[in-house]
Amino acid sequence: MRAASKAGRRRGLRRGHRPWAWLCGLWLLLVGSAALAAPPAPSWLADHIAFDIAGVTGWRAAWADERNPGFQILGGGGEVNLGLEFDSGLGVLVGSRVLFGSTLGAVGEELYADASGQLIGQLRVADWVRLGLGVSVGRLWRCCSSDLDMPQTSTLVAGGFARVGFDWLSRSATLVRALSFWLRLGVDGHPNNGSDSLLPTSSMNLTLSLGFRL
Repeated sequence: MRAASKAGRRRGLRRGHRPWAWLCGLWLLLVGSAALAAPPAPSWLADHIAFDIAGVTGWRAAWADERNPGFQILGGGGEVNLGLEFDSGLGVLVGSRVLFGSTLGAVGEELYADASGQLIGQLRVADWVRLGLGVSVGRLWRCCSSDLDMPQTSTLVAGGFARVGFDWLSRSATLVRALSFWLRLGVDGHPNNGSDSLLPTSSMNLTLSLGFRL
């Protein structure tokens, strides 16, 4: 009799726990379905990253210089910048650009390379307009052979610039956020020029860029 009563109590306990098990299983099923149906959480980095790549046409000329006042270079190259743009419209980017160009004027055509790194502070004044101020450091030299790279035709360039950019596509585009056009004006000093250098002691540069903002 005692064994039968114990078995009955165990069966009663199992029957009493079954509704709770069903409720727990139903709750887990609902939670799992909701998690699968919910859209993925937006990434803060993906929403705020700023990346642009562009083709560049540039002109560099002597600036307030008496040593070589007619020095001019016209050429082209590329530019890449990467950074963050915050909800306030402020942004910070680091980048690099490389240009190759030929000298103009009585000097004759000589090929020069212009490579620099840059740091840019940027402000979005409208959805399609951006203003930027930056500093850059790089090197200007006659290329592209070792016997042409001499102290007289090579110099460090360091200075600042301002730029303005215009977007042609909506910022909400899936992959390419904008087709961008940039206008940039800068002034550089050439601090390590020797007295026998064939390059000016300072120069200004004007560039036009067309590319993509991703």
